[in-house]
Amino acid sequence: MIRTILMMLVLLWTTAPAMAQWLFTTHSGNDVLRFTEAGASDGKLVESRKGGLEQARGITRGPDGDLYVCSASSDNWAVLRYDVNGRFKGAFAAGGGLSHPYQALFGPDGDLYVSGQDNNAVLRYDGKTGAYQGVFVKRGAGGLDGIRGIAFHPDGDLLVAGRNNHAVLRYDGKTGEPKGYFIAPHASKLDHPIQLWYGPDGKLYVSSLGNDRVLRYDGQTGAFLDTFVKHKSGGLHGPSGLAWGADGDLYVASRKSDQVLRYDGATGAFKSVFVPQNTRGLTQPEFLLRLSRAQGDR
Repeated sequence: MIRTILMMLVLLWTTAPAMAQWLFTTHSGNDVLRFTEAGASDGKLVESRKGGLEQARGITRGPDGDLYVCSASSDNWAVLRYDVNGRFKGAFAAGGGLSHPYQALFGPDGDLYVSGQDNNAVLRYDGKTGAYQGVFVKRGAGGLDGIRGIAFHPDGDLLVAGRNNHAVLRYDGKTGEPKGYFIAPHASKLDHPIQLWYGPDGKLYVSSLGNDRVLRYDGQTGAFLDTFVKHKSGGLHGPSGLAWGADGDLYVASRKSDQVLRYDGATGAFKSVFVPQNTRGLTQPEFLLRLSRAQGDR
C-alpha cells in the first residue's frame, strides 16, 4: 500500500509543472513559450516543430491534465498532445476536413471541439481517443464568416466568434444547429472579435481586434455590460488571447505591439506591462494559458 502511494506521488511530481507558469503561443511562431509567474522568459516548453507543431495557435489543458495545441500549418493540420513538461505524446485529432485549426476546446460532454479557419466550421473529436466524430457546426452555418474563438455557454450551447460578422453566434450544444446571434453584429462597437472567454465573474469577455478593446457582456444573455478595457489602454493594439492570473487580474495578448498587458480584474484599469516588447520569441502573441499544479487553476 505504501509503495503504491509513493509511486503515485512520483508520477504526480513528474507529470506536473514544477511551479505556476504561463504558456504563450504566437501568431508568427512554431513553438510554445514559457514564462514565470512574474513574467520573465523561461525558454520554450515545446520547441519549434516538435511533434510537427507549426504555426501554433490555440492551447488548452485537457481533463487528463495534458496540453492540446493547434498546429495551423497546412503541412500538419492537427491538434497535438503534450504533457505539462513539453513531452510530445502524439497527434491527438486530425482529419475529417480539419483545415487551419484555430482553437480546440473540450466541451461539457468531454469531446474536443475545434474551430477551423479555412473551412469556417467546427469539428468534433472523441475526447478520449481523438477519433473524428463529424462536423458539429457546418461551414458558414447561420451566416458564420471568419470563424475564430469558441466558448461554451453555461447551458451547454456553443458560442463562436465570427470575425467578419463582427458578432458572436450561438449554436445548439447538442446538434450544432444555428440559434442566431448571441451578440449582434457591431453591438457596442464590437469589431473583428477574436477570442471569447468566460471570466471568474461569469461574464463573457471578447477581444475586439479591430478597435483595440476588450468588451464585456452578460454571460447568460449576451447583453452588453461595458467596455472593460478601454481603447488602446496601456498601449493595447490588436488584442487576442485573454487569461486570468492567480491575482484575479486580466492578462491580454497585445498582438500588434508584441506585448502581454495586465489589467485590474475588477475595473479593467491598466496596471502594467507583464511581458514587454523585444522579449525574445514574443512576436504577435496569440493565446495565453496559466498553468499550475492545480488542474482548475488556468
